[in-house]
Amino acid sequence: MQSVTAISSSDTKVISLIGLAHFFSHFYQLTLPALFPLMLKVEGLNWAELGTLSATLFVASGISQTPSGFLVDKIGARPMLIGGIFLMSLAMMGFWWADSYPLMLLLAFIAGIGNSVFHPADFSILNGSVDSSRMGRAFSVHHFGGYIGYASAPFLMLALGTEIGWRESVLLVGSLGLAVTILLWVNRPCLRDCGIDKGIRPEPIKNEIKALARPSFVMAFLFFAFMAMGSVGLMTLGAGALIQLIDISSKLANGAISLQLTGTIAGVLVGGFIADRITRHDYMTALVVLIGALLLQLFPAFKLADPYVFIPILVIYGLLYGIAGPMRDMVIRSITPAGAAGKVFGFTYSGMDVGSAISGVIFGYLLQKQLPEFVFIGVGLVMLIGVVIVLAARSMAIKERQKGS
Repeated sequence: MQSVTAISSSDTKVISLIGLAHFFSHFYQLTLPALFPLMLKVEGLNWAELGTLSATLFVASGISQTPSGFLVDKIGARPMLIGGIFLMSLAMMGFWWADSYPLMLLLAFIAGIGNSVFHPADFSILNGSVDSSRMGRAFSVHHFGGYIGYASAPFLMLALGTEIGWRESVLLVGSLGLAVTILLWVNRPCLRDCGIDKGIRPEPIKNEIKALARPSFVMAFLFFAFMAMGSVGLMTLGAGALIQLIDISSKLANGAISLQLTGTIAGVLVGGFIADRITRHDYMTALVVLIGALLLQLFPAFKLADPYVFIPILVIYGLLYGIAGPMRDMVIRSITPAGAAGKVFGFTYSGMDVGSAISGVIFGYLLQKQLPEFVFIGVGLVMLIGVVIVLAARSMAIKERQKGS
């Protein structure tokens, strides 16, 4: 009984630390978008420029995430995770001094590089430190931390920026990230990854790169790309779309997006328990995403202006999308070879950054052209494409195993 209790306590500590780090990763991703209404007025930037600023962060993260995954498997997840949150925190603080748009783009790019380490490092540590019977719940807490960051950033940063200024706000939240960096450093001995710490050494780089070309990995990459185009597009520019579509205040619009993400928070916790009890994670992922995508089409179809109607719809959408989170991670885990979590999760999750970058440009352009209804139509469309892809990914993985055996 004592050993079981010790394992459970160790799991809880690791899961909590990883969840906290993931919180700051996601909070920082929406720190600037939440301040866009203020930056629009104070800095004289337009929506296209602001969307490009957000896109720059995701582009940098996307192109860096696969290399970060290789480094996680080669030198270990601990130094990569600690270094990543340190770099992202410094970049956020740097916006306090940024006096030009090009400098803001550079800082966003640096923040994106820091952000690139979280998924490969987090999943390598969770797979290496947490008992497999709790893996679904571990993934759910990982998502929980991230979505708490997503849900709290729009409202908190807008309120904080309105009170003390947008520059002072980023300086404050950046300094909090430095404190978390120290916390991770102090607790680094318990953060064991599933590669180096398990005695598994990576293969030659050519073989590693070739392995990532498997059809199932490519389909998983595309799945994350399309899902991110929808989810991040709604999170970063959904408030702007609501303002244009139904003429509501920025406070109500940001509050609605925050409540949608609150639904997602509840969803990931439910999804973790479900994930530990089922085997067809791909079917469950496809089902809940399909329903959520269809719900969003009510906005352009009926131009829902009553907050007592459109807010519950956004919350239900968020709940469904949250349930899908741990499911999709279990799908990726099921197709990942031993000791390769860093590179596989890094590669597949880089699709999320690619999709996020594309969404910022496309949906920002649609808002610039005063076409908010197409934001919701586009979000639903790309998520429906994701449904088809996730089902294909598992089928391809089964064929690859059969061919290998």
